[in-house]
Amino acid sequence: MSHGRIAVLMPEVYDALDKEFLTGVKTAAGEIDHDVMVFTSVVSEISDSYICGENNIYELPFFAKVDGIIMAANRFRKEKLKRQVLERLDSCSIPCVAVEERFGNIRGVFLDQGKSIYSITEHLISCHGYKKIICLTGPQGNHEAEERADGFAQAMKDNGLDPTDSVIYGDFWNNAPVRLTESIVSGELKRPQAIVCTNDIMAITLCQELQKHGINVPDDIAVTGYDGSIYTLMTRPAITTVCGGDMSLGILAVRALSEQMGIKCGTADSPVYIRTGGSCGCGSIEKEKEALLQYTEKILRTQLERKNFTFTNYIAKMSDCESIPKFSAVLDSLRYMMPECRAINICICEDWRVDSPEYRKHGFSDNMELIYSENQPGQLMFPIGKLLPQLEHPHEPQFWVFSSLHYSDRIIGYIATSYSDAERFAVDDHYISWCDAVANGLDIVIKKSNTEFIWQKLEEKNMTDMRTGLLSRRGFLSKLNNTNEILLIKFPQGYEKINYFVSIVSAILRSEWADLPKVYLGENVFGLALRGEVKESVTKEICHTLTELGIYTDESRLTVSSGEVTFQTAENKLDRMFTALTESLTKRSNEIYSDIFANLRKEMRYSPQSDWSISAAAARTGLSRSHFQRLYKKYFNISFNEELINFRLDRAKYLLTDTPMTIQQIAGQCGYTNSAHFMRQFKQRTGISPGQFRKAGSGE
Repeated sequence: MSHGRIAVLMPEVYDALDKEFLTGVKTAAGEIDHDVMVFTSVVSEISDSYICGENNIYELPFFAKVDGIIMAANRFRKEKLKRQVLERLDSCSIPCVAVEERFGNIRGVFLDQGKSIYSITEHLISCHGYKKIICLTGPQGNHEAEERADGFAQAMKDNGLDPTDSVIYGDFWNNAPVRLTESIVSGELKRPQAIVCTNDIMAITLCQELQKHGINVPDDIAVTGYDGSIYTLMTRPAITTVCGGDMSLGILAVRALSEQMGIKCGTADSPVYIRTGGSCGCGSIEKEKEALLQYTEKILRTQLERKNFTFTNYIAKMSDCESIPKFSAVLDSLRYMMPECRAINICICEDWRVDSPEYRKHGFSDNMELIYSENQPGQLMFPIGKLLPQLEHPHEPQFWVFSSLHYSDRIIGYIATSYSDAERFAVDDHYISWCDAVANGLDIVIKKSNTEFIWQKLEEKNMTDMRTGLLSRRGFLSKLNNTNEILLIKFPQGYEKINYFVSIVSAILRSEWADLPKVYLGENVFGLALRGEVKESVTKEICHTLTELGIYTDESRLTVSSGEVTFQTAENKLDRMFTALTESLTKRSNEIYSDIFANLRKEMRYSPQSDWSISAAAARTGLSRSHFQRLYKKYFNISFNEELINFRLDRAKYLLTDTPMTIQQIAGQCGYTNSAHFMRQFKQRTGISPGQFRKAGSGE
C-alpha cells in the first residue's frame, strides 16, 4: 500500500526520453511504496497570460501534502521560471532534490556521464581497433560537456592512446558538426577513424554532413552518440549511442530524496547501456528495424485511437453548458476521448464564481471542489492538502499527472489524470487541446452562472470602440478620476490605411502604459489618461514600438495636445482638444514623401548587401541629392550613409554569430567589395575585430 507522495516538477512531458525519466522515478518510488505526482505545463519562450496560467501548476505542491519534491531542473528551458521554482524549493522545509542542477541548499543529482562516454570510447578501441579518435562535445566550461570529454580522455589514456588535442568543443547543436565536417573535408583537420559525439543531435547531424560530402559512415569514419534518442534509429546507418541515462537519473533522484526522507531505498543496477548501430560498424539491421517498427506501431496506434475524436465536436459540447452539473455530465459522455487515462479528476477553486477583474490569477484556494470524478460524487468540497479525496483511501502506488486548469490568466483549478505507467502520458496536441477545451467550457459556465454577466457585457460593449477594441468616448470619460491629464495624439494623414492603422492600435496596446485608459476618437486621434507620466516618454514609446512593427516615424510627425481636467470638465475639455487637433491647418511640407522614405529605409534594412548609393536612392524618390539627404536626416535623425553602415554591420553581426560563413563571405553578403575595408570599419564601430566578435558570441 502507498505510504507517501513524491512530487515531480517537470515541464512538458513529450518525447521518449521524458517518459524514460519518469519511468525511472516511478520504478524507484514503487520500491518505497510512494505515489508519483507529476506537475507539468506547456513549454514556451514567450511569457503571456496563457503561459503564466500554465506555470501556476508549480505552486500546487506547496499547497498540498507531499513528502518530497524532485525538480527536473535540466528540463526547464526558461531560466527565469527555473530560478523562481528553485528559490521556492530552497526556502521551503520539504525534502527536495534538483536534477543536474546546483542551487543553494538543494541537493543536486547528477549522472556519471563521463563513465558512459568512457564505455562507448572503449568500445570503439577494443571492439573495432580504432586509435585515431576525436571527441566532439558541448561548449567549453559547460559542466556536462567537460564531464563527458573527461570520460573520453580517460578511456584514451587507459588504452595507451594520447588524447591531446583530440577534444573539440562545440554547441550541443547542429552548428558544431557542420563546422567539424568542413574542417575534415578541407584538410584543415586530419581525418580520424572515429568521432565520439557527446549527444545524439550532434551525432545525427555529423553522419548526415559526412555522407553529404562523400565520406562513408562507418567505413571511412565511425560515429557514436549519447542520449538514446529514438531518432538515432531513424538515420542510416543507425547510430551507436548510450541509452538509459534518463531512466537512471529518475532512479537516482528518488534514491537521493529517500535518503533525505529517512527511507531506505533499493540498490538495483544502473540501466545505462550502449545500443550498438551501424554507425560504429556493429549493429544488426534486423534489430534496428524491429526497434523502429515497435516505436512506429505505437505512434500509429495512438493516431488510430484519436482519429475517431476528430468529428466529435467536443469543444462545442463543452462550451454549451449552463451549469457545473451539466458540464460534468457532458465530460462524462466524452470520457472515451482519454482512453490512456485510468482516472480523470477535475478540481476547481472554491472562489470560482468571482468574476473579472477580481478573479484568481495566482495560487489555489484553501478548499477545492471536485466537480468531476469517476470514483467520487460531484462537487465534493475538500482541503487542498489532500490533492484528491480518493488518495486518502488505501491503494497501491500510483502515477498521477497534474496540469493547470486556467482560461488565459484566470486560475480555475487543476486537472488530475492517472496512468498505469509513464509511457501512456504525453503533453501532446491532443492532451493540450482537451485541457484547453475543459478550461474554455468552465469559463463559459462561470460567466453564465453569474446573473449580472450579460448586463455587464452589454454595458462594456457601449463603452468600447468596436473598430480598435480601445475605449469609446463614453467609456473613456467613465474611467477618468477627479483629476487627470488627457493626452491626445493625432497621426499624420495617410496613416488611416489598414496596414498602418492596425500597427498603430497594436503599438498603443503593447505600450508599457497598458493599464492606462485609452480611447479612439476617430480621424486618427488616440488618447490616454495619464497619471504623472511625461507625454514625451509616452509618444517616444509608441514611436519605438511602431518602428519595431515596420512603421518608421518619430515624435516630430505627431500632433499632440494635452491638458489637465477634472471629472466635471472632462467632457467639454475633451471635445475642445479634439476639435483643435482635427481642425489644425498645420501641414508638414514634405509629408507626401513619408511612405516613400519609410519603404526605402525598410528595404535598406533587409537588403543592406545591395549596391546602395545616395544618387540612386535620390533618383528613386525624384529628389536631388542634397534635398534627399536633408529629408532623410530630418525623418530619421541620421544620415543616409551612417544608416547604411549600421544596417550592414547589424547583418554582419548576425552572420558572425549564427552562421559558419568566412569573414570574406560575410563581407560580400553585407555589401562590401573589399573585406579589409569591412574588417577596418567593423573594428572602428564596435571596438573589436569580426573574429573577436565571433569568438565572444560563441562563448569560446
